[in-house]
Amino acid sequence: MVTSNLYFRAPKKALTISGLKFSYQKDASLPVLNDISLSVRAGEIISVLGKSGCGKSTRLNLIAGLMKPIAGEISINHDKSRCNIGYIFQEDALMPWRTVKANLALAQEIGKVPHQQWQVSLMDLLSRFHLSENILEMYPTQLSGGMRQRVSIIQSLLFNPQLLLLDEPFSALDFCTKLRLEGEFYRFIKDTYRAAVLVTHDIEEAIALSDRVIILNNNGTIEADISVTFDYCQRDPESIRGVAEFGEHYRLIWAKLKAVISQ
Repeated sequence: MVTSNLYFRAPKKALTISGLKFSYQKDASLPVLNDISLSVRAGEIISVLGKSGCGKSTRLNLIAGLMKPIAGEISINHDKSRCNIGYIFQEDALMPWRTVKANLALAQEIGKVPHQQWQVSLMDLLSRFHLSENILEMYPTQLSGGMRQRVSIIQSLLFNPQLLLLDEPFSALDFCTKLRLEGEFYRFIKDTYRAAVLVTHDIEEAIALSDRVIILNNNGTIEADISVTFDYCQRDPESIRGVAEFGEHYRLIWAKLKAVISQ
């Protein structure tokens, strides 16, 4: 397998958010997000939890530049542009009339990724996400849900983003497929030194994947920023669920999230 030298190696701070404020109302009397400040390092995965409607997905859209904040700044690699972001959704955005290969070729067509770089990265990513080259001539409708989501993730990664935004990308998958794909994604982030911000409603997923868990409260501010650490080096999102420390993290995060939900 080709290793991380294929990929852009990001600096220590991949994302910095300072004093972010956003409201859907013109008078901003009820902000969805209020005074959010946060940084994410390269190689780090953070998960965002909170009550429905608290602004989790809104924050991803603001980071991606799809919406403009009322106040505050968002910097990607010390740059206010959004050219190094990949956005992965719960439902894939594959074009059903194009083959898998043609869908993946968008990185060349839109992102102007050189063909040789695209080809080498494609072979590496197919291997990392356990997909056969045979699927390249297939159409999205011929793939299982897990295969489609893997292709969707690879499609984003072929643009060589520094920062990945994920909005519940594993929630529609069956449990076994979800665990395998979580593991593949986790190893990719760590091997290639990317950064990722994951929105999820699944506490177990947040603990299994994340270095930190952010809990948003109903006032649009950060209620808690919790480090997720384990006492050994080999960490796998599937096997980590069985250790005692996992349960300790779960109880702490659930207690804080339950308090927020009940407000």
